[in-house]
Amino acid sequence: MAVKNSTSAHAKRSRKKAAASSSLIPKFMKNPKTTMALALLIIDSLLVSFIIVYVPYTKIDWDAHMSQVSGFLGGERDYKNLKGDTGPLVYPAGFLYVYSAIQYVTGGQVFPAQILFGILYIINLGIVLLIYVKTNVVLKQHQGRRLQQLLLKRQIVMV
Repeated sequence: MAVKNSTSAHAKRSRKKAAASSSLIPKFMKNPKTTMALALLIIDSLLVSFIIVYVPYTKIDWDAHMSQVSGFLGGERDYKNLKGDTGPLVYPAGFLYVYSAIQYVTGGQVFPAQILFGILYIINLGIVLLIYVKTNVVLKQHQGRRLQQLLLKRQIVMV
């Protein structure tokens, strides 16, 4: 008899876990702000991917940044001597440290750097959308119009 009771207790716990996990999706989908933010994040992720793959990149600053970083990594510490295709280095030292890490991760290649910056952009956007959803600041009257405007403005800047 003890075996039957423990089996039925286990079955009850399993049903509760299944009900809790299945109720998470409807709860999540019932909140229109969260649904809108998630949809916009997915759409923006697809758009960023499309831009990275299909829009030709013009390497205006990338080569200059990489040559400045190469000079820095080569031991040069005098700002007057750190130059690139667009002229002397005008960014603070933090720029050199960050772009040195980016050069290490990407090998100085543009395409992996675009992917890295795309990922960082989507993470940043996710944090911003999370703040908007959690604070109810943006979505009180116009249920997502401001989020759509936010994304549209960012995409115009990216292109």
